[in-house]
Amino acid sequence: MSPLEITGLLAIILISAFALLGIIVAIPIFRLVNRIRLLVEKLSESLISLVENLNSTMSHLNSEISSINELTQSAGSIVNQFEKIIRLATIIVTTPVIKLISTGIGFADGIKKAVGKNNKNNFNKEKEEEAKNEP
Repeated sequence: MSPLEITGLLAIILISAFALLGIIVAIPIFRLVNRIRLLVEKLSESLISLVENLNSTMSHLNSEISSINELTQSAGSIVNQFEKIIRLATIIVTTPVIKLISTGIGFADGIKKAVGKNNKNNFNKEKEEEAKNEP
């Protein structure tokens, strides 16, 4: 064998060894890549169902929040109407009472004045009669 044949033979052996080493290393890497791919597919399926459930829950939550919003608006409207009714009732009740009180006070003042004038007139008449009777 010539040195060129020996070098060629060594090159073929080294290339075969590196190819065999490559195959030995590539098989676990291929298995790892295959497992990662399966894991990603399962995770994707799980995430898709999870996202769908989350979307459904968010839609339900949004509808509940909108009905709570409608309820609070209705309650606010009821409170406003109730305040208006209370103001109206206050006006309706207090206005006649105030008029009755002022009318009563007016009558009382009129009666006091009338009684006072009668007392003064009676007192003046009594003095005049006494003055006539004394001479």
